[in-house]
Amino acid sequence: MDPREKTRRLHVLLNLIRGLYKAIDNDWRKAAGELGLTPCQQHLLWILHFRNGSTLTELSEIGSWHVSTVMSMVDRMEKNGLVIKKVDDQDARIKRIFITEKGEQLHKQTLNGEKHFRLMTLLEQMDEKDIENGTKILYSLVKQLLGQNFIDFVDSTAKEIMNKKYD
Repeated sequence: MDPREKTRRLHVLLNLIRGLYKAIDNDWRKAAGELGLTPCQQHLLWILHFRNGSTLTELSEIGSWHVSTVMSMVDRMEKNGLVIKKVDDQDARIKRIFITEKGEQLHKQTLNGEKHFRLMTLLEQMDEKDIENGTKILYSLVKQLLGQNFIDFVDSTAKEIMNKKYD
């Protein structure tokens, strides 16, 4: 491939992906902000909803955060009564994080935030085949960049969503 074409393609892809990310992040901030949360805190509640009792390392891997970021986020959320830390029964060096009843109630309220995500409205107007093809591309890229464990989390939690009734 011509070096200029390679640079052009990278330029276009990086800017489109960044623009999409910024739009989604802004929507996520509005939705989370209505509940007094940051997008990361809202995401952590969702992870714990599906993987309650995860370790800090597990949370950092699923959330794509540094462990120190997870530690400070968990400390803040614990002070707000949304999560609790417990020492692992088998290994006292390991802390497991659990969502509290208050955190679970807040998680349920996040389901009402879907209206903030403009992406959903746009996807509803698109052809289903285009969405499927785009999703396949995203799966392939994310699997290569973040690994199979991340894909397994996305797939297993998506199945859980389909098997549960969300009010």
